[in-house]
Amino acid sequence: MASQSKQLQEILDSQPSYRRKQVEHAWFDITINGYDEISTLPKEFREKLMVIPWNSLEVHTALQSKVDNTRKYLFKLIDGNMIETVVMGRKNLKDDAVEGAPDRYTICVSSQAGCPMKCVFCATGKAGFKRHLSAEEIIDQYRFAQRLLAKEGARVANIVMMGQGEPLLNYEQVKRALSVILANTDLGETKITVSTAGVPAAMNKFLTDEDFPPVRWALSLHSAIEETRQQIMPSHKKGFLEWLVKWAEDYHRRFPSRTHFIGFEYIMLSGINDDEKHLQALITLCKKIPYFRINLIPYNRITDEARPHETINTDGFQLFDRTPPELITHWHEELMKAGFTTTVRYSQGQDIAAACGQLRNKAE
Repeated sequence: MASQSKQLQEILDSQPSYRRKQVEHAWFDITINGYDEISTLPKEFREKLMVIPWNSLEVHTALQSKVDNTRKYLFKLIDGNMIETVVMGRKNLKDDAVEGAPDRYTICVSSQAGCPMKCVFCATGKAGFKRHLSAEEIIDQYRFAQRLLAKEGARVANIVMMGQGEPLLNYEQVKRALSVILANTDLGETKITVSTAGVPAAMNKFLTDEDFPPVRWALSLHSAIEETRQQIMPSHKKGFLEWLVKWAEDYHRRFPSRTHFIGFEYIMLSGINDDEKHLQALITLCKKIPYFRINLIPYNRITDEARPHETINTDGFQLFDRTPPELITHWHEELMKAGFTTTVRYSQGQDIAAACGQLRNKAE
């Protein structure tokens, strides 16, 4: 955790618990621009807080897609590490009939600087793991987007923890960040999705952790065949898929509502995990699991933002080909026939390397 975050915690811990809540509430008040403006706090306490930056993130690079309503921000942290956050605009169809209705945005938030999971199709793993983010650094990604969008008459409608890092390896900081956001905004638990490559110990812990908000979960599945999953996801451990079935049963016993479905993310890699054998393996696995949705993801090649049609020199990092659209359509149709709710993700921000698997701190 960054030293500034530790310093902040020490200051807050020296105060009554209600003072912490006042500070956290002020973080989300867009009319307040610094600790010195929190009028509910004593002057002496405000002066102590003034040594802490109001937001721990410094915008290093901002990129706007020319294709869709997607923006990517490369932030420099106080210790010099870099992270990326993606802000994706999506029209609120329910409000279309209302004149001047604001757009709603989904923000893709990072939980670590870099990532230790080393999934072979993901650019983030190329740079390796730097450190966990503090809860404040996670919260500040939301706060940045909140203030940015408020100036445009828009709002954050969803948070997906699908940026850099494996959230469950930073369990406590992610838990605290989500708890603070939910306590101080109008977001509901099911408007937040935490994505994991699969960390059994942390997934088990969540099932008995009453303090972890009941958000939605997405699992980066990518193959229902052990050997293939091990090949493309080095963190995969033998027996994980069998264990997953039991975990899903326990999960749905705790969260019986269908709104708490599990999302299965499946990135389609031509010639690797997209043949009929893999399709049938996925169908077989999913028949054992209640309340889930499948999200098929076309592979996004690792490109240079300045030359979006050219694949970068990856220095040995493995590249794949995208599954042909007609084969993705076949998978979608077959999964729907099997009775599974299935979508094909439209990858926003591909031209600025902001799509799934492309985050790699370009300007670092």
